[in-house]
Amino acid sequence: MTSKDDVSNLQASNAQNEMLARFFRAASDGDVGTIRRTSGLFNSVDIDERNSNSWSALMLASRNGHKETVDHLLNSGADSTLMNKSGQTARQIASFWNHDSVVATIDKFLSPKSKTRLEHVNYFGTNSADRQSYRRKDVEYVESLKCQKSTKYIVFSDLQLFRSNDNRRPSIRFLSYDQVKDILANANHDIIYIGNGCITGNDTAVESEASNTAYFAVNLKDINEEKFPSESLKGEFIGKGYAPTLMLLPKEEAGVVAQARSVLAWHDRYRFCPTCGTETNIAESGYKRICKDADCRSHQGVHNTCFPRIDPVAIVLVISSDGKKCLLGRQRRFPPRMYSCLAGFMEPGESIEDAARREVFEESGVKVGRLEYHSSQPWPFPGQLMIGLIGHAITDDIEVDQVELEDAKWFTKVEVAEALAAGFKRSEGLIVPPKHAIAHQLQKSWVQMSSNL
Repeated sequence: MTSKDDVSNLQASNAQNEMLARFFRAASDGDVGTIRRTSGLFNSVDIDERNSNSWSALMLASRNGHKETVDHLLNSGADSTLMNKSGQTARQIASFWNHDSVVATIDKFLSPKSKTRLEHVNYFGTNSADRQSYRRKDVEYVESLKCQKSTKYIVFSDLQLFRSNDNRRPSIRFLSYDQVKDILANANHDIIYIGNGCITGNDTAVESEASNTAYFAVNLKDINEEKFPSESLKGEFIGKGYAPTLMLLPKEEAGVVAQARSVLAWHDRYRFCPTCGTETNIAESGYKRICKDADCRSHQGVHNTCFPRIDPVAIVLVISSDGKKCLLGRQRRFPPRMYSCLAGFMEPGESIEDAARREVFEESGVKVGRLEYHSSQPWPFPGQLMIGLIGHAITDDIEVDQVELEDAKWFTKVEVAEALAAGFKRSEGLIVPPKHAIAHQLQKSWVQMSSNL
């Protein structure tokens, strides 16, 4: 027997499907008026949603040369870098069909960004805060910022972020000094200065007012919900599964969270001096720890043990010797059918290139020749720096190290393009990491190197 809940869910699903159909039809027909008039209804639709052929609304409008619709979708937040199953972006689709005005519209939209940021920026890499590292030693200045009315606090509890409880739009729940002062007075905590600036989010002020806003991050210790007024502060701690949850934040907020969580995680793990074992104190606004033993040699000269630790990781997308396939590996902890780029920690006295070649060979038996830098990504779990590379294989035979990997395979460009377009929704075939991961961006870059409709 069908329950009322089942009927309700079915009706909601049918309504959502109808809304998507209307959205795609309006984009394909260039009916920007309908999109504008029903924007309130279409708010329930992800602007980058795909149809059954993995085409977004922007792709459909570009295919049919609807310049005004393309312009509207771009300014409404549509992602012009998404690809369909053939590895085609909206711009490439418009170019193939000779819609020069659409190509020019997309280029114009992208050009201001390219002038200020030439390189690819991964998720967790966008951070608009001015870190003011030159002022971290100025105790009086930093302390004066803590109690200003405009100052905002990012709160963690045991490294779990306090976010807005509005699940429709996950966001940092920024708190004021008045909201945190009593909590800080009664709770064991670490606090660091993030910097000044304007960070996009639900609770940030208008940019002109927020340009001088100071940001601090706090990690509370041994505090539970009973001691923290989450409900009255209109937020919640993210709890288990924090990594996927952090990837739902706006990219501007994700960058500052990466900074905050990485430094706070370092304080949480390195409370004693690695040189002599004595307890340490936080200094320089949270970016240094000082040994309490005045005779410790860490007080003399520069010692890396005093500053936040960053662990560099080389991550490589290896292209086969004929250029037609890429090498992806699978770890046992991955979801079923998911494969990713090969990666490993760099060792002391090792170059990035040597580390990349060593890790690929150790894990897969494939030898890599030429390497090209793609981009990097801060990874705050707890404090890695992912260094993304494209590698060119000089051997293609695979011999998997069963300790490191469960499997490794060569995949064609078509297989990877379909996986990139389908995401985690597909019920069969290859699955690749989500778009927030640098591995996804490396695969996407390779597919776009040479693609055809």
